Amino acid sequence: MVLGRGRSCLVLVLATASLASAQPKSAAPPLVGVTEVAKLTAATGFVDDVVASTDQTIAYITADNSTKTDLHLFTIGQPQEVVVDLKPFTLHPVALRLVGARAFVIAATEDGRFEAALVELTATGKTKPAGTIVYKLQPATHMTIIMRDGKQRLAIDRVTTLPTGARHDVQVVAIETGKPVAVARSFEVDTKNANAKLELRINHWADGMTRAIGLKGGEWNKKADQRTPDVEATYDLPTGRFVDQHPIEDLFEQRKRYQTLADAHGELDFLRMAWDNSGVQVWHNAKLQAVTLDQPITNYDFKSLQGVVNADGSAWIVLQVDPVNPDAVARKKADPEYLDIFKSGSDGKAVRKARILATGVHYKFGLAGDRFWLLERSAGFDRGGRSLALYQLRN
Repeated sequence: MVLGRGRSCLVLVLATASLASAQPKSAAPPLVGVTEVAKLTAATGFVDDVVASTDQTIAYITADNSTKTDLHLFTIGQPQEVVVDLKPFTLHPVALRLVGARAFVIAATEDGRFEAALVELTATGKTKPAGTIVYKLQPATHMTIIMRDGKQRLAIDRVTTLPTGARHDVQVVAIETGKPVAVARSFEVDTKNANAKLELRINHWADGMTRAIGLKGGEWNKKADQRTPDVEATYDLPTGRFVDQHPIEDLFEQRKRYQTLADAHGELDFLRMAWDNSGVQVWHNAKLQAVTLDQPITNYDFKSLQGVVNADGSAWIVLQVDPVNPDAVARKKADPEYLDIFKSGSDGKAVRKARILATGVHYKFGLAGDRFWLLERSAGFDRGGRSLALYQLRN
């Protein structure tokens, strides 16, 4: 009997039942290589996906989707959290950053756009209690926190539909003040996502829609009386100029790479499985590095892949064990359903650093300084969960 990712329902049921019955109870330790620092729960409602952190502090949201949204500030070693009511600004936060004693919050609006505000986390004098809005930005089509010129900025894109395509009005503002730090510019594309004036056919966007990346038409060579070949090009909307152009050396490779980047929805740093599920790919600055785990890749549920790519190209890679993987089937014994956390480096090798027993549970992973957190998903929901746990790797 051959079992694989595409096995039939009948075979899966039989295999799962027989293996589950063979697995000894309480055979697996709940934590391997890691210590739980704190476990944060919501008194009512749920813990949302929106999390931010510094080295010692983690900020998270509790909500009930209809009447309350509270921002909690938990500091390691402090007995009590700071709790700030965000309801005066929003019931639907989607992103969060800590800015000193303030929090920068991006929220979804009822019409599908986004707005942002900087919120006080502590009382300032008698007239500015915690929760006071320092400034608020008007809704836009896209709002994205980006790194630009070595600083955290907010990229704002307001899209206007035109008969011939669309116009992007892009602006970059300082998160600390809400004031522009770059000239606001307009950029038009046709229905095929191209700009005829620049001869740029856009494949994907990056840095919060501030950069358009695609193929640029070659220059006219008068001496040869012909155009040079198309080049890959990056156009920076805030400065109104091309910041990168280079020739296409391998057309087949370029097409595969561009398809992957188009599917990444504006991300240049991300993780994905190889096309044949033979390994994990770490993409950093739009460049691929194939990564080899120090554990058999076939032990894992490929759909569970998540993680974080660091600024230096290293990555945290998270995969959940498939209890009825091929090795378990061969042993006729189901594997414990661990969530395994790996760290990869520039050598393309990923070393397992920790294991969290996750039988019947799914988690969302994130970093908090030199620690990491896991949000335990509520059954049947793809956002929010019952608790947020903070972990420290053991030396």
